Amino acid sequence: MDVTKQAMIRYLVRHGWKQQSSRDGRLIRLVLADDANRPPVNIFFSVDSVGADADGAEVAAAAETIQQIYGLSETALRANLVSLTFDKILATVPDDYLRHESIELRAARTYLNGMKGIIAASATTVLTGERSFRRTVKEAKDYADGCRFAHTFKGSFGLAIESPVGLNNQTIMPFAEADLPLGRKIVRRIAVGLQSLKDSYSQDDLGPIISTPEGLNANMCNELVGIIEGTGISRIDLSFVLSPEWEPDVPAPQPFKIESRYRDILKDAAARLTKADNDADVSIFGRIVNLHNVGDPSDLMSDDADRIIQVNWDSPEHGVIKVSVSLDPASYLAAVEAHKQGSPISIQGRLQRKGRSWALLGAKDIRTISV
Repeated sequence: MDVTKQAMIRYLVRHGWKQQSSRDGRLIRLVLADDANRPPVNIFFSVDSVGADADGAEVAAAAETIQQIYGLSETALRANLVSLTFDKILATVPDDYLRHESIELRAARTYLNGMKGIIAASATTVLTGERSFRRTVKEAKDYADGCRFAHTFKGSFGLAIESPVGLNNQTIMPFAEADLPLGRKIVRRIAVGLQSLKDSYSQDDLGPIISTPEGLNANMCNELVGIIEGTGISRIDLSFVLSPEWEPDVPAPQPFKIESRYRDILKDAAARLTKADNDADVSIFGRIVNLHNVGDPSDLMSDDADRIIQVNWDSPEHGVIKVSVSLDPASYLAAVEAHKQGSPISIQGRLQRKGRSWALLGAKDIRTISV
């Protein structure tokens, strides 16, 4: 069973077993003594690992005991243990779309690729704060690749995705909040975003989606549209099972149905979020590749002169782009000096795309960077 000894101990403690340590500190004993008609049950774990095989043998022996006491199958026990270290996104396909208890591979592949994209897009926003981007950051892709496709569950045709969050081993003061793992932030953003989608649809207004910064981004909206259009399934029921190790006092996310009726509003939201992101304040960094001044070169301080520079910027979202920046006289002089020295500069402003060109509006805080 692919679970750790620590997860097994945490599971037993949560189910009322008492944890004790030997005098020499080399053994941990878990005791269950809640039945007067049955002698206490003991499970032992060594503190000092002697290798993966030894740990595996201890976990396997403990699992066999737990299955007998609680009448659990190995699959059911694994699901309970996994629930401590993973957040799960469960998808159920209506029976109308099943043929001999199966669905088309095309539909399953489209759903899984779409959910992988949603997880990676959610992770990118968690890591960068951007709600629209052309390139998913590497760390987000790596996290999505590290999620697991679990066994389908009984009752209907189900697809389960497990997002790793780990055990909560933080020592938190009463007045402080736990530092949530990346996996929890990713799944929470997905759940919050889907709720805002439901609210936007019921209100016939994009407001809830746009005004929920911890919710959907443009890329997540596009991935949802891809699932709706690519699977050919008009409704997929989603539910969330979150690890009790993190935010135990926070209510569980509400179930959601991915339905074809959401397609148009998702497209509108993606367009709005992309536009809002393109006009967002950014800080560009790079070398000046062009200087342009239509006024008198001997009088750069003339107020009516048009002073424009172009900067090569390696944007994490758009790749290498050339950004035009209109500057006031003092900033232009600083840019001229930086260009003479061959030094890169940084400038803050509002990035805007016009066709194939990029411009930085409201430029401020120009700085020469020493390299």
